[in-house]
Amino acid sequence: MFNPVFNKKSFTLAEVLFASAIIAIGLIAVITAIYLQTTVLNKDREQTIATLTAQGEIEFLRGQPFDDIVTGSFDEHDAPGLAYLHYGSGFGRGDIVVGSAGFTSNSSIKKVSVVITWNSINGETLKKTMATLVTKEGINYQ
Repeated sequence: MFNPVFNKKSFTLAEVLFASAIIAIGLIAVITAIYLQTTVLNKDREQTIATLTAQGEIEFLRGQPFDDIVTGSFDEHDAPGLAYLHYGSGFGRGDIVVGSAGFTSNSSIKKVSVVITWNSINGETLKKTMATLVTKEGINYQ
């Protein structure tokens, strides 16, 4: 004889709860992975912008007369890339530090460092520094 109590055409409450828990754990893992990936991509984007801005400023300085290359600062009007590094407390900042080359007493060689400082999307204050040597005679002096 057919007994309807043992006729199982639906899920029990325990099976539904167990399946829901597994789905919830999977969704949490996916959301966490997306968040971490976004954080890494934002940091990489910021580092790339800072690097390109510093490289651009160094190339700009290389085109200046030797005596015009002095310690100073610049902002987003001088280096538009800084405008993209502006989380929370305004724009990024650029500083130019000019000093002696350190390995020679020759005053016709300068060590030029460009320092980009900004507040990241996570609220951290980050810096990117690039340095080069500039000679009075220039690269192609003959």
